[in-house]
Amino acid sequence: MALFVPILRMFMLFLNVWDTFKTLKLPPTRIRNGKAEPPTVRSVTQRKRDLKGCLAVWILWCCFSVYERHIEPLISLFIPFYNEFKALVILFMIFTRARGAEPLFLHLIRPILRPYTKSIDSSLELFRLIGDLLFALISFPLR
Repeated sequence: MALFVPILRMFMLFLNVWDTFKTLKLPPTRIRNGKAEPPTVRSVTQRKRDLKGCLAVWILWCCFSVYERHIEPLISLFIPFYNEFKALVILFMIFTRARGAEPLFLHLIRPILRPYTKSIDSSLELFRLIGDLLFALISFPLR
């Protein structure tokens, strides 16, 4: 089972990337009477729904990766058949995709992160400003 979990992780990552690629593609324009018209409202609405699901899948994937990196080494010592359970969770995430990720995001991850949104936003803004400053300092030539 130790070999099966990394293969499942790579397969899920591939599915996430492929799904994102397909979702980010703009809906096709309609051609009526030789004139190009914007996409239908239905296709734009479906694309928005797909983007929300895709974002929920990526957020769930990031939380799962952080869990694997920091918490899993301790938990896996005390739970028997941990890798088998983990493989089942990854299979659930693969088979259900956005339909399984959105409820987990809405009812599990979002309530945990909601009280910290202002501090997370301000720290990310600070990191962005520091990155912009460092990029500006590096891009100026020294004389």
